[in-house]
Amino acid sequence: MDKYFVNDDTHTVELDDENWVKIKRQLSIADQDKLGELMLNIEMDTNVDSSLSRGERRRQAREKGTSIKSATMRPSTAAILQVSIVEWSFTDPHGASIPITPTMIGRLKTEWANLISDEVDALNPLPVQANQSSTYKPSPDDQPLSQ
Repeated sequence: MDKYFVNDDTHTVELDDENWVKIKRQLSIADQDKLGELMLNIEMDTNVDSSLSRGERRRQAREKGTSIKSATMRPSTAAILQVSIVEWSFTDPHGASIPITPTMIGRLKTEWANLISDEVDALNPLPVQANQSSTYKPSPDDQPLSQ
């Protein structure tokens, strides 16, 4: 059965003498789909004033004729951790376990989040690694959206 299905094995990432995080050794297709939903962040560079309201930007784009300069997709470290972390040892000052939630994952310090994410990447090479980005650059043949 292991040939066709992801098992529930975990890998422990030791953060220090007291704290650890358990992550999935393998991500399932459902995990990959969830990660895709969470990590898609497209930023487009256009020649409109980004400080304007949405309606004003649209109006300016129609008037000026806007072309896309680049679109960048950046995976989110928080998204990777949300689908990968299954258990951790963190407790509050009263000794109660801190729940694993998107909010608490988002509050991790960057150095620890990156350490955990690096372990996830080592175990589960993702289609787009957390430290990479892919950028669309238009060809000279690309036309503006409007004239």
